[in-house]
Amino acid sequence: MGDMRGVAFGSLLGLADFRRDAFAAGMHAYYVQKKYPQAEISFSFPRMRPYINNDDNNPNDVHERQLLQVMTAYRIFMPYAGITISTRERAGFRDNVIGMAATKISAGVSVGVGGHVEDAKGDEQFEISDPRSTDEVIDAIKAHGLQPVFTDYVRV
Repeated sequence: MGDMRGVAFGSLLGLADFRRDAFAAGMHAYYVQKKYPQAEISFSFPRMRPYINNDDNNPNDVHERQLLQVMTAYRIFMPYAGITISTRERAGFRDNVIGMAATKISAGVSVGVGGHVEDAKGDEQFEISDPRSTDEVIDAIKAHGLQPVFTDYVRV
């Protein structure tokens, strides 16, 4: 109704039981898709990561196995939804999900204030686990027999 092309869904995994949070986000996306079938639906998977000065183990930690479980469940539940995997995940994990579930993968990201300028302040929002360049990520995508695409539409 707001002339938006699509909407992305995701809950911050690791605050509570990841299964309940993922289920709720999935159902929310499903109901939006049902009401607005022309909308492009996508998912992302932010999750709590270890942080400085925390010796306690988070009982709600979401490990790679659980993250993959959520990703594949969404792929089965909503086969046409986009699935984004960020540079917060390690390179090996990202490479493995390219062929399984992910449809979008970030590369060459800067998360600090000022981003890609030379005198950036260095106040990173979070730690990047996959520091590969864009060219290296392109090579990984091609190694899976897939074609990297940088834009999927052009507004005329």
